[in-house]
Amino acid sequence: MGRRFGRIMQMGYVVDDLDAAVDHWVDVMGVGPFFVTGTVPYASVTFRGKPCDAETRVAIASHDGMQIEIIQQTGGGESIFTEFLAETGGGLHHVCALSEDLDADLAAWAERGIGVLQGGITKAKIPFAYLDTDPDNAGRILELVQPSPGLLKFFDKIDETCAAWDGTSPRINL
Repeated sequence: MGRRFGRIMQMGYVVDDLDAAVDHWVDVMGVGPFFVTGTVPYASVTFRGKPCDAETRVAIASHDGMQIEIIQQTGGGESIFTEFLAETGGGLHHVCALSEDLDADLAAWAERGIGVLQGGITKAKIPFAYLDTDPDNAGRILELVQPSPGLLKFFDKIDETCAAWDGTSPRINL
C-alpha cells in the first residue's frame, strides 16, 4: 500500500479547557512553551457541507518536531469540535499532515469514498480540511493543511523555540 498523505507532523487535541490542557502538557509532560492564539481568524468554514461559525482558541508547542495542538471552541454553533466533545468528552482528535496541493489530495481521498467533515480557509489564506476518516470519533481524523511560506516559517519558529525552551514562560500569547 502506498503513502496516501505526507508525514504526520501534529497531534491535535480537542478540549473544553485550553488553559488546563496547556498546564498539563507543561507541568506533567514537560512540553512547551505553547504559542497561544486568541480567536483563530477564519475566512470561511463548512461543517458537514454547511456554513460553520465556530470560534476557536489554539495552543501549539513542539516536542522533537511533533507539534502538540490544543483546540478549544469558544463560540459559535455546531462543529467538528462540539461533536467530538459531546461524544467523547475530549482528547486526541486528529493527526495533521501538510499537503502541497490540497484540492488534488481531497479529490484522491474522495475517489476512495472519504469526504471532508470540516474545512475552509483562514484569513491568512491557508486552506485546511478535516477528513471523514474516523466515524467512531476515536482520535483518527486526518487533517490536511496546505501551508503558506509564512506558516512554514511560523512552524520552524515553534520548533526552534521549543527545542531551546528552559522551562520558564510556558505560554507565548499571539
